[in-house]
Amino acid sequence: MQGTPRDTGRGKRRPGRPRHDGSVAQGSARDTIIRVATALFAERGYASTTITEIASAAGLQQSSFYYYFRSKEEILHATLALNRQALAFADDLAERPESAAVRLYELLRYDTLQLCISPFDFNEIERLAEAQPADFVDFWRDYQKLHEHVQALINAGIQLGDFNPCDAELAATAALCLNEGVQKRYRSKNAHDPDSLSPFSIKKRTAEEYADTSAKTTLAALVVSPATLSLVREQVMRTSQA
Repeated sequence: MQGTPRDTGRGKRRPGRPRHDGSVAQGSARDTIIRVATALFAERGYASTTITEIASAAGLQQSSFYYYFRSKEEILHATLALNRQALAFADDLAERPESAAVRLYELLRYDTLQLCISPFDFNEIERLAEAQPADFVDFWRDYQKLHEHVQALINAGIQLGDFNPCDAELAATAALCLNEGVQKRYRSKNAHDPDSLSPFSIKKRTAEEYADTSAKTTLAALVVSPATLSLVREQVMRTSQA
């Protein structure tokens, strides 16, 4: 959701490089580097994590790492750029004529979907940002902007009479927290693995199903009439299929 992207001048994604085991890293190698680097940053701290450790965790030679990134800082910027997409979508929605309810549903659905398909767990980024706020000023600034977009749409829905009166700031916080929790469960391997020893098991569902359910859950708690939610979902589904 958040973070200011930096143009690295790399253009299109490059073909893969050999890994330690001799296999070829396809387009996902860059995402793998981002994912493992994020986990290492959260575990050891950004300053204490070395490029050698990141490359090793990603299954790459250090020389192959430099094929994708020139520095740790570049990984950090790439991570934040990936996480910024929902904010850009929110900016676009602000210019559209649909009702506040429709735009809120679209924003929450899009945010959850992007969180689910991202190469990293958003909670890892947030934990890292909490521990190293000086390195994540843009992250928190953009998160604030996204929160303000959600809050403004809730306030607009209340003023139009579509939403029940509530604390819009708190409702926006709850909505974004729901999205972040949903993407965490979407990533759960134990919950979806029939061979897992974990006693907790749920049916594996698509990112789209999780995204739609998260948006629907928030809207259901806000709308005055259940009929409004049905109309909103129908309009959003028509738009997404157009």
